[in-house]
Amino acid sequence: MEKLGLVLEGGGMRGLYTIGVLDFLMEKGIYTDGVIGVSAGACNACSYASRQIGRSVRINVNYIKDKRYMSLRSLLKTGDLFGAKFIYDTIPNELEPFDYDAFDQQGMELYAVCTNLETGKAEYIRCKDMKKDVIYVRASASLPLLSRIVEVDGMKLLDGGAADSIPFKKFQEMGYRKNIVVLTRDAAYRKGKNNLMPMIRRTYRQYPNFIEALDTRHTRYNQSLEELEKMEKEGSVLVIRPSSSIEIGRLEKNPVKLTNLYKKGYHDAKAMYPQILAYIK
Repeated sequence: MEKLGLVLEGGGMRGLYTIGVLDFLMEKGIYTDGVIGVSAGACNACSYASRQIGRSVRINVNYIKDKRYMSLRSLLKTGDLFGAKFIYDTIPNELEPFDYDAFDQQGMELYAVCTNLETGKAEYIRCKDMKKDVIYVRASASLPLLSRIVEVDGMKLLDGGAADSIPFKKFQEMGYRKNIVVLTRDAAYRKGKNNLMPMIRRTYRQYPNFIEALDTRHTRYNQSLEELEKMEKEGSVLVIRPSSSIEIGRLEKNPVKLTNLYKKGYHDAKAMYPQILAYIK
């Protein structure tokens, strides 16, 4: 039997779109054999893998104005715009408890994609014990210039999107022959060159491979989109993407805009429900 995978793009707060899609899938009892997430996609994969409908949207909307969640103060004080202790410890263990038992019992494979600064290549890391492995989710979502480098297992890691923004090909190689891919940009979108490259070159001058990955990211990203469109036409992949352009940025803090984006993801998935059922069957 073919393994069914779920591939989640990042995009910071645009991930509210993905959360809407995931909540709809969970309401319909649609769970894949594995999920692979990049950056915000890795964060949002966690509640899906533990089958906690509504958890991710509550976290992102209810705490977005909390200075411990995302603030300039956090960046200046800790080196992380997104407060690492608050997001990866206080929230899952106190405020919005992560269901560790459910995650363990249902056995869905969860992978976080990180970029290795020294090689400039992607690391695809399976998270088996979320109490211990949440650090890889954190590394995947640690944005260049706005986060400290995460050092773990002898590796220096940051945002997975630098090396592999939409890891559908890797998931296929890993045995997930059928994949649902959730994007956070509409069909017309194409990525441009990173305007922050001069600052990136200065900040990460010790890591030339990482600089190269970020410098060429837009080219690889756009190639991935073209490949996905071809595979979509062939019916070998199912893509869920925003039905119209998303006007919010990756650091959006307006709860109303975030809630509306969540609803857009939910309704887009609902509109595609017959296609989703046909594809997975």
